[in-house]
Amino acid sequence: MSNKIYNFDFYECRTISSDSTARPMTASDIFRQLNENKDSGVSTVRQLDRIDYEIREITPTEFGFRGIIGKHRKSDLPHAAIVDGAEREIELADDENLLEKTHFHFYEDYQLIILQKNHYGINNKRFGRYLSSGTYVTTLNPVIEPSDLQLLLHNRIQLRSIEVAIARPRNQELFRNVEHDFNNTIVSTLRGTGSATLKIEARGDARSNDPESRYLQSSIKRALREMQSTFDVKKCQLLLEDQDQGITHPVDLVCNRLKFQKQIHVEGRYPQSFEMWTALTEARVNKEAELQRYFGSLDGQRLA
Repeated sequence: MSNKIYNFDFYECRTISSDSTARPMTASDIFRQLNENKDSGVSTVRQLDRIDYEIREITPTEFGFRGIIGKHRKSDLPHAAIVDGAEREIELADDENLLEKTHFHFYEDYQLIILQKNHYGINNKRFGRYLSSGTYVTTLNPVIEPSDLQLLLHNRIQLRSIEVAIARPRNQELFRNVEHDFNNTIVSTLRGTGSATLKIEARGDARSNDPESRYLQSSIKRALREMQSTFDVKKCQLLLEDQDQGITHPVDLVCNRLKFQKQIHVEGRYPQSFEMWTALTEARVNKEAELQRYFGSLDGQRLA
């Protein structure tokens, strides 16, 4: 028996439809349908970029659903080898693949997915595409550390500079209903240039004492939340400054995402599923206060 550290990330699910007449759907509806399909023997396999993904296990719970999504590997398979010795190909039957499994919990209260981080499995962007169907597009948006988000939204905290790198979304429906001018400019630039990635660097005049010159417009601060939930943001580094005290606060909205780490006992090569379910439950309990600050009260107004 050995110990291995596993990481878990937190994502807010959002489902929209390009059809204005379509009935509203949430991630809860999608997972409910996946569970029904699994129970009735309907295939849950979906091919994304010529790679097969499928729900290997899904179970209703008192909080929503827990499950395992698998990625089938058919090419670029690793070799078995001895240190400083011979190596050989891993032999598979014609109908076999290597399977990478990613465990998750879906919580209906916040439409929240806690996802095991597995670089060989599925990431949040692919999982969102897996959950999308027809006119419905689902995105898994990272939950930001609420302390950073609250700092960003503070009226007396101003934005000195911003460095952003954004990848072009595969599904153009994510561009619908973009409200902020800053983000509409990003949409126009991506559409007009056909760029795969857009990098933006904007800075105020650090030598000026005039707030209108020293700081970027406050509307950009409000646009950042929409940008996080609309685009595939690869980099988002901010320099904030307390307007009254002159104290600066560097914030990284990509690296400073809500996450949980757990050391798990592993028997053989892989952890037992019950260990992963326990860790996922512990992740929710451990970050409950942060989640409440991020989403707001279930009975009150949430953070926009």
